[in-house]
Parts: sequence; structure tokens; C-alpha cells
Amino acid sequence: MNELMNYLILGFVQGITEFFPVSSSGHLVLFEDFLGINNAGASAEIIAHFGTLFSIILFYRATFFSNKNSDDFFHIHTLKMLIISTIPAVLCGLFFDLEIFFNYNFVKTALLCNGGLLIALSGLRGSMEKSTIFENPAPWKWNYKTSLFLGLFQALAMLPGISRSGMVISYGLFVGLEKKKIIQYAFFMAVPVILLSIVYKVLFSDGFEAIAFESGLVLFLSSFVFGYFSLIFLIKFLERFSFAWFGLYCIIISLVL
Repeated sequence: MNELMNYLILGFVQGITEFFPVSSSGHLVLFEDFLGINNAGASAEIIAHFGTLFSIILFYRATFFSNKNSDDFFHIHTLKMLIISTIPAVLCGLFFDLEIFFNYNFVKTALLCNGGLLIALSGLRGSMEKSTIFENPAPWKWNYKTSLFLGLFQALAMLPGISRSGMVISYGLFVGLEKKKIIQYAFFMAVPVILLSIVYKVLFSDGFEAIAFESGLVLFLSSFVFGYFSLIFLIKFLERFSFAWFGLYCIIISLVL
């Protein structure tokens, strides 16, 4: 029963923090330490990532699978942009050993930096919009340059404690991209990254620990269900508020733990 509860909690943490701008990898490191799990292992990570992957697909099913017209945001140009946005993360994963950063002390520091960046990007954009010097800042257009810069911020978030969605969405809003579209694009960006992370784990992990069927099912369903509802909540939240509140949470967690 304790094992099932641990995997339920890990699925909950993965599902919530994968989309909230608070770093899923960082929180998994913290909660594994808190629950006394020395290493949840590649099998658990793959199962949890599949859960959040399916939650994105379900949430955006109408966009991914419906007949599309020329006004839809998700089209061939978007697919080309997604490829470009994914390249920096792929290069970082292939040429840098990021595992050395997956420790408690680094995550605390990274969460503090993540919170500061979220607050700074939110505050700077608000100041620019009210400033007479930066009056009506010209928004960036949806092009390959934009996708590359968003990809660089996504690559930065491969460090545990730095949020992928937080960095991408905050930077997109900072440079003037439309809120609805940058939120959509940020979660579209998650699909190839999650798939590639699963492939990487399958190909390069030293081995896979055995997980009981019941535990694996609990982990998958937990990350899937909580991931789906966290997407709903986050999009509603961003209609009224900024990421600065999540930034404050990250700073408090980094200082308290």
C-alpha cells in the first residue's frame, strides 16, 4: 500500500508540475527525497511521461485531429516551427551530461532562479507596456527566429528546477506574442520533447527496474488525470493572472526546503 501511495504521489507531482511553471523534474527530485525513494528509475519516469503526454493529446484533441482550415494555428508552418524549437533541447541532451544537476541542492538554487525569472519577465513586460519610452512595444511575429529563441528557453529548462512551460510562455509574453497562441505553442512544444525524452531513456538507461502492474497503472493514471486537470486550471488562471504568483511559490519553496 505504501508503494502504491508513493507512485500515486509521484504521478500527482508529475501531472501538476509538468504544466505548471514550477519544474516537474525539480519537484520529482524533491519529492523522491521526501518519500525516501533513492531513485524512481527509468521505468517510472517513462510511465509518468506517457501519462502527461496523453493528457496533452486529450486536451488538444480537437486541434490535433479535427479538419483544419487556414485560420487554425496548428498547421504545417507550426510543425516546421516545432522542429526548430526542439533542436536546442536535442543538442543539449546529446552533448551535455545533465544528470549531474539532478540533486537536492542544485534544485533548490534552480527553483530560486526560476522564480526570479518568472517574476522579472512578468514585471518587465508590464512596465514596458506602461512606459512612455517603450510605448506600444512591437510584438514578435510567429516565424523561425521566434521558434528558435523559444527553443533556447526550452533547452534552458532541461535543468531540474527550471520550468519549461514557465520559461517558454513567460518569454513569449515578454516579446509580445499573443497569450492564447504562446500557451498553445508551449504545450505543443512539450509533445516532441516528452517523446524524445522517453526514447532517450529507453536507449541510454543502464537498466529498467521492475514495477508491479498495479503500481505502474497508478502512476500512469495519476500523472494523466492530474496533468489533464492542471492544464484546464492553468489556462483559466492565465486568463486573469500572471506567472509571477508561481514565481513567488518557487522562491518560497527554495527557501523553506
